[in-house]
Order: sequence, then structure tokens, then C-alpha cells
Amino acid sequence: MSEKSQTTGDGISRRTVTKAMAWAVPAIAVAAPIPAFAASGPPPTVTVGPALKWPGASCTNEPGAPLDANKAYMFTFHVDNTTSSVIYIYGVTLTTSSGITFSVYGADPAFGTPIAPGDSVCLHVWANSSDSGNINFDAHAEISWGHNWPGPDPDNHAPVTKDWHVSSTPTPTSAGYGQCGYPPC
Repeated sequence: MSEKSQTTGDGISRRTVTKAMAWAVPAIAVAAPIPAFAASGPPPTVTVGPALKWPGASCTNEPGAPLDANKAYMFTFHVDNTTSSVIYIYGVTLTTSSGITFSVYGADPAFGTPIAPGDSVCLHVWANSSDSGNINFDAHAEISWGHNWPGPDPDNHAPVTKDWHVSSTPTPTSAGYGQCGYPPC
């Protein structure tokens, strides 16, 4: 067989067919990996708000009051749904670099409340602590979220993470929100 291209009965050479096959395979391989967020858009935008020391046993009858009201705190997060689908907050994990521990008890609105596309909520998260004072610390939050309730989300979204410094944890009264008041976002 010579170097010249041979044509098939349709007038297409073997070389042309081989070139077309060589280009088709890489195009499929390049298009295959699609990021999970591509289908639903970017993660929600989260802004950190005030952190407050819950005022002892005086608010134990409040809806969602913590198990240990003597060592409880409220953390505030403004959550904007920037996706094109309804989202749900599955939970929040709080950690510190100073050895103070927080165990999340609940939230208002409750975890699992739907947030429509373009909407936002002021999420108040209650956490019991190993400390009971007006404290300062460096905080880290992981806000897990997705498009199905209950999770897990099929898109397996990474949690939204926030790092910030809490300079003090006043009571709602001393911060101007009333005895058992919620801070705005």
C-alpha cells in the first residue's frame, strides 16, 4: 500500500476517517468532568452577624431554648440564596482556636427550612458552650447546605466556611435587643 490516501466507495479517504476519530476522542474526554455547582450555581452567600451570650435560665421557655441555658450562645448568619434552586441549611458546625467548645443545639428558622432562589434568611444558631462568660475568641463555622431535604444533596456541595473574630458576647439586653431578643442580620 502506498503513502497516498485510499478512498472508500463514498469518496472519503482512510486518512480523513482516522483524523476525524483522533479529534473526536479528546473532545469527549475534555467535556466529561463538570463541576457539581455548575448545575445549581454558586454556593449561598453567608455574612456573619453578632454573637450573643444567652442570658442564663431567664429564656428557657423561649422557642428553641438551649438545653443548658446557663452556658448558651447565639450566633447570627445572614444567608442569601444565590443559586437557581431552593436550598436548605442542613446544619452548622462551630469551632474555635482557643479551646472553647460549642455544641450546636438548634436554629431559627429551623434547619431544613426552604430558602427560595433570590431569598435570604437571618439564621440564628444556638450553641451550648464549655464557658459561660462574655468571651472573645476566633471562630470557624461550616454551614452545610444543599437542594434536598433531608440531605444528602446529590450534588455533594462543599460547606460554606466562615472565619472571624468574636470580640465579645454580650447578652441580648446589653446589646439592645431586649431580654431574650434576636439580633437582626
